[in-house]
Amino acid sequence: MRRSTYRVLAAVVGVACAGIAGATQAASVNTTLDTLVAGGSSASGLTVGDKHYSDFTFSSSGDAPVAANNVDVSLVSSDGDNHYQLRFTFARDQLDASANQTTDVVIGYKVEVLGTQLINRVGLAFDSSVTGSQAAASVIESVRTTDGSDLVLGDPVSDQENLSVFNDGSGGLGDNSSSSLAVNPTRSLQFEKDILVSSRPNGGRVIISTVDNTVDQVPEPTSLALVGIAGVGLLLRRRAR
Repeated sequence: MRRSTYRVLAAVVGVACAGIAGATQAASVNTTLDTLVAGGSSASGLTVGDKHYSDFTFSSSGDAPVAANNVDVSLVSSDGDNHYQLRFTFARDQLDASANQTTDVVIGYKVEVLGTQLINRVGLAFDSSVTGSQAAASVIESVRTTDGSDLVLGDPVSDQENLSVFNDGSGGLGDNSSSSLAVNPTRSLQFEKDILVSSRPNGGRVIISTVDNTVDQVPEPTSLALVGIAGVGLLLRRRAR
């Protein structure tokens, strides 16, 4: 009886460990934003690991609008596929503003879980520079659930929250280059980033080089249970020896 129990537990351990080992391979995709919006060659979206990014939208307005084909997009998974970074890079055509200029970029998209890893944290970060005063770079990102469920644990009245990053150089306001939010474990989220560079008539120059979205995740309860059983199996096997 004891041997059969050990055999079952050993099999579970093998399955669980195989699943963990299979999830450690990082992957990446690189393209430009024009390929992802409606009519683009990759309008169906990007898939890396068990995450699918789709429904991309884009607009730009102001004194120096940026074209979608000048925005580089990279999607990378790391840390055993538990961390995903979607980066928008403005290198082909700088997202910048000089004195008395303002330019705005708005990017939206949806993230869906294809496997068993549920999203439990999201993050926003950017790389910006401001020369002089009376100029600022900012990103306000709205995050919402796609099924109307509660986004944040303990906040049953909202399916949407905002993250923001800000830089006004030598100005007196508080700067921050990154922000994050813990969310109820979920299979799908909608994001929209409002990316803005602005300088007053006597202001300096402001540049945004990159904007990042990050998604972290945890296994579903059933996956956690398998890992727990695997741990028990290993312990019993060690005691038997």
